[in-house]
Amino acid sequence: MTYPQPGSAPDAPTTPRRTRGRPPDDAKHAAILAAARSLFFAGGLQRLTIEAVARAAGVSKVTVYAHFSDLPGIIRAVILAQRDQMTAALEGLPTGPQSLRQALIDFGRCLMDFLTGDEFLTLQRLLATQAVQQPWLGLLIHREGAEATCDKLAGLLADAVARGDLRPHDSHRAAEQLLGMWQGIQTTGLLIGGCPRPTAETLRQRIECSVDLILSAHAPQPAAG
Repeated sequence: MTYPQPGSAPDAPTTPRRTRGRPPDDAKHAAILAAARSLFFAGGLQRLTIEAVARAAGVSKVTVYAHFSDLPGIIRAVILAQRDQMTAALEGLPTGPQSLRQALIDFGRCLMDFLTGDEFLTLQRLLATQAVQQPWLGLLIHREGAEATCDKLAGLLADAVARGDLRPHDSHRAAEQLLGMWQGIQTTGLLIGGCPRPTAETLRQRIECSVDLILSAHAPQPAAG
């Protein structure tokens, strides 16, 4: 299989390609993405081909190409869909310190459920073996996944500063610190099989303590008086 050089994959289309005279079929689009996601997280690039996606989705190759121009476009769409699912807790929030805390906790739980799950660990191990042959894939996942998620989290903290719920600070650094505290040292242990998956209670405590630490560190100064 031939894949794009580094830097070309992030520009692949992620929306349905319109076939002249025929509107896009949302159900088929969803089926294609679901099939691609399952194949991608199960076996990486070795199992993810246009033929395999079409077969798993119950559609023809022509239909797959009608929605996505190439395989990198499908991969990018899978990554974006996963990211959007995880950051949904950060959308449309009411203002106020308590809603900010709960949104960060909800987001942390969703994120850590994914990062400690079998799908993500399988993907990370596959990336480690394919990084040299397919460097564009790691770049795409890092840019559209980790970096974009951190940017969204930083934006939420910046909005809280603008409202006066937090005092001015480097919101991007704070977002990185929060993500780092959530993951801790467990990531390496999980990848190499050196530690068991943390329990839901362990994750809850870690997430809430980390959120409270960040919010406390950047809490508004009490009014003089």
